[in-house]
Amino acid sequence: MLGLLYFAGFTSIFFVLAVYFQRGLGYSALQAGLALTPFAVGSAVASALGGRIVHRMGRRLVIIGLAAALLGLLATDLLLATHPGEAAGLVTALPLLIAGIGSGLVISPNQTVTLSEIDAAHGGTAAGVQQTGQRIGSAVGTAAASGLFFGTLMTSGFDAAISDGLIVSVGFVTVALVVALAEVVLARRTVSAAEPDI
Repeated sequence: MLGLLYFAGFTSIFFVLAVYFQRGLGYSALQAGLALTPFAVGSAVASALGGRIVHRMGRRLVIIGLAAALLGLLATDLLLATHPGEAAGLVTALPLLIAGIGSGLVISPNQTVTLSEIDAAHGGTAAGVQQTGQRIGSAVGTAAASGLFFGTLMTSGFDAAISDGLIVSVGFVTVALVVALAEVVLARRTVSAAEPDI
């Protein structure tokens, strides 16, 4: 569930931001790609780090990543609301980098933690279910964000449209964070209940 929700949130931002940069601001495809590069760089670096420390931190690392991704997306939305015009790519570089770092601490660590809790005999099935959930999330998130983006664009222009499109991403990532927090709380309660009274 966490993977489905997170993929619904983070994959949709690339579509709506690419359309906003190119159609709304007149960026070339190359410029739009470069504007989104900080997210990719942050994600790549954090993924390498996350793979090394996930076994020590477990689900807490995923929660930290979700919080960082959420912070970066909210900051991106708030900065675009200031109408930076053609400077939008530069203005959003830092928050997209933060969101990318968060993303790198979510995707691979979440897969590692989730699959470590599955019996090895069912590992293949569990990995397949996880991948399917991620693909469903990507499709649902992109459809929801783009639908709201283009719906708003018809009546209110690109600035309002990008805000609405990003809010969809923020919403999905927020729910993913709630799911991760709930999983940690439930796991602690289960451990506490299983401990014998002294």
